[in-house]
Amino acid sequence: MPTPTSSLNAFVATATKAARLAAREITRAAQDRDQLEITDKARNDFVTSADKAAEAAIVRELMEAGRLGPKSDFLWIIDPIDGTTNFIHGLPQYAVSIALTYCGEPIAAVVYDVAKNELFTAAKGQGAKLDSRRIRVSENDEMRRSLIGTGFPFRPGADIDGYLKGFKNVAERSAGIRRPGSAALDLCWVACGRYDGFWE
Repeated sequence: MPTPTSSLNAFVATATKAARLAAREITRAAQDRDQLEITDKARNDFVTSADKAAEAAIVRELMEAGRLGPKSDFLWIIDPIDGTTNFIHGLPQYAVSIALTYCGEPIAAVVYDVAKNELFTAAKGQGAKLDSRRIRVSENDEMRRSLIGTGFPFRPGADIDGYLKGFKNVAERSAGIRRPGSAALDLCWVACGRYDGFWE
């Protein structure tokens, strides 16, 4: 059964408020980075006290808005800080990422670039927006003129040799490759045409 447009707009509004509340926690923590508690989830994969505070703010807002509960066909997917390694080092390229699925299908999403104060939103059948302005992918279809985003393999067992072959192929054929360190923002930059493509 299709989700009504009014419901999608309400979901996006709720996720937007939750993302902005999380951003407050992140900004507060960024001002006192020396006090961050950092633990390892895995090699090269970290979680900080700011991640936990931001996640708590998101969950609290979703619950207060009545958008969270057990045994539902709706599922929220949250990454409180996408780009945690950047955040830890003070590199201003990280985002709050919140998505909603219905029966396993993505229907709404919000990505908030905390440092740049840019809000990306999308709803099924309604396209995507940056700060309320409609966005579109690049119309460029020439690889030699393309700026391509990527993400480096960083987990144990990743095929770094295979990746490097692909990197060489793309580097030789494109106008350039960028790896800022937040996949959520990389994909948003494809959506608004800043990148012509992305691979990881």
